[in-house]
Amino acid sequence: MSDFDIDQINMVDPFKILTREARANPQAIYARMRDQDPVHCAMGPVTGNNFWFITRYDDCVAALKNQMFGKEFRKRLPADMVAKFGPEEPAFVMMNQNMLFVDPPDHTRLRSLVHKAFTPRMIDNLRPRIQTIADDLLDKMGSSGETDLLDSFAFPLPITVIAELLGIPASDQNQFREWTRGMMFSADMEEINLAALSFVMYMHQMFDDRRLHPQEDLISGLVAVEEAGDKLSTEELISMVFLLLVAGHETTVNLIGNGTLALLQHRDQLAKLRQEPTLIKNAVEEMLRYNGPIEAATTRWAFDNVRVGDKTIPLGDQVFVALASANRDPAVFADPDKFDITRAEASKHIGFGNGLHYCLGAPLARMEGTIAINALVQRLPHLDLAVPTTDLKWSESILLHGMAQMPVRY
Repeated sequence: MSDFDIDQINMVDPFKILTREARANPQAIYARMRDQDPVHCAMGPVTGNNFWFITRYDDCVAALKNQMFGKEFRKRLPADMVAKFGPEEPAFVMMNQNMLFVDPPDHTRLRSLVHKAFTPRMIDNLRPRIQTIADDLLDKMGSSGETDLLDSFAFPLPITVIAELLGIPASDQNQFREWTRGMMFSADMEEINLAALSFVMYMHQMFDDRRLHPQEDLISGLVAVEEAGDKLSTEELISMVFLLLVAGHETTVNLIGNGTLALLQHRDQLAKLRQEPTLIKNAVEEMLRYNGPIEAATTRWAFDNVRVGDKTIPLGDQVFVALASANRDPAVFADPDKFDITRAEASKHIGFGNGLHYCLGAPLARMEGTIAINALVQRLPHLDLAVPTTDLKWSESILLHGMAQMPVRY
């Protein structure tokens, strides 16, 4: 979420990891961090608070499992520290009442309400529908032409899947994209709050409808739990749907885009995948490692003085666990800057995190990525970028790593 000015951050970040230039390819900077200052401290521009980048694989895994790094800083930190962050904006209150932004026991309670919908067996039942969606989207594109692959394929596939799972009508899916992207990526607080208000009003109308006319969808199931009154509040229900929508499509959009880009930049690997389609599952794991959709885990705060490597992160400081850096750590991955779809250790990546907050939707994202990229590779033999790589525009988010557009010809 864009709650800072990226140019302002540049002045207090000696490694320049948050510059617009670094958003396209942060790996050279992460390599220097791992070598020179693997637990790197920068100063936050808004509060003057320190925030730390953890960059080595073993340190990242340990930090993700350490419950002294947590989410609910307003509950756990001293009042004088919390006061520096000011009052919470209405949009953030709405967005942060879900399992991604809370610690146990609330995290355990909220995750248990939806985990059955995302087990590997349940996700496998979606395989035929995901394949149909992919085929239909490619049919609409035709056998040749030019398009923005994100708009034509990478976005509509996962948003259709998660919207159908939740029970959101197809006619409203583009509106949800506008709201969620407004809340996630806008730097204008008024715009963020307006998008959040529109989202909340829509969801209240949908909940009222599901109370009167329950259906076989995830929202109906969650509304029934909310009505019971002891496991889920209305505010948590709204926040949960927001999380499932955003996490249920934004990550996969970037996986499809970044993964396809890696293949187009490494034509030998693309040729190998076309010749051996059975490599697709391992290829997706390598895509998640090499240039995954999530650059850093969501912000954590130190709830004590915590030792990481040879540094002590003080109570109250913010922590970014750099998943993208961990996945290029030469201590774990041989020749880590090489993209190799046959890499034996590819699945060791932590592209979906680790520990309590390991991505609930990882099985779904993997399946969507596997089906989507395999369909592109096999059905579009002339697929290529329509612009030089240097002309691609990247999101400025430090958490999600993906392109704003991906012009291709085929």
